[in-house]
Amino acid sequence: MAIVCRSEIYEQPGDNGGSVNGAVFGVECDVVLQNVKTSDFLFQAGDERALYRVERGAICHYMLWADGRHDVIEFAFPGDIVGLGHLSTHSTSAQAMVDTVVSLVSEKEFAETLENDDRLSFRLAAAVEREFDYLRDKTLAANNQPASAKVANFLLALSSMNGSEGRDRNLISEDITAGFVAEKLDMSIDKLGAALLCLKREGAVKETATGLRIINTDTLQRMADAA
Repeated sequence: MAIVCRSEIYEQPGDNGGSVNGAVFGVECDVVLQNVKTSDFLFQAGDERALYRVERGAICHYMLWADGRHDVIEFAFPGDIVGLGHLSTHSTSAQAMVDTVVSLVSEKEFAETLENDDRLSFRLAAAVEREFDYLRDKTLAANNQPASAKVANFLLALSSMNGSEGRDRNLISEDITAGFVAEKLDMSIDKLGAALLCLKREGAVKETATGLRIINTDTLQRMADAA
């Protein structure tokens, strides 16, 4: 992928987007631009994650919940980055309010921007919390899903939040009680205990003095995906 950097002056890309030359602080580089026509989606929940900066126009960023609720998260304007989160796929949707141009943001550029932009840090933290709620909502909506799959999804969500906040992704602190987890997943303590035992037997997690430790993320993901 071409190196992405913002250019204040560029030519409008064709209908399918394209690359144009730009400059930041006098350094020439390629800018990957994409046109998004009015009412078209930039991305939808389930699409592979990518980060975009709005260059022209406006984007409506929203969450569509399992029960049909439609919550607007924000309106993104030139300079704003959308698509934040830690999951491999988007949990939200973004739709153009007017004819819009966006540029792809590389991981390197995002990391550099994050170091100097407190607002972006807060937005990233909020995005991770939404992903947590999204996974929990998705889990609760799957009534036929095994209890072990529900717990596995919940642990993956907690792991994602840990990573975003600089903690050990694989350690679920003992401060997170069984009662709290059972309440969030709408299941009994006994059912939660049986589900955790199943995860332990499969080698996905183990108990430690400081909390529950994820020892095999792939196994945990496989169990989370169980129908």
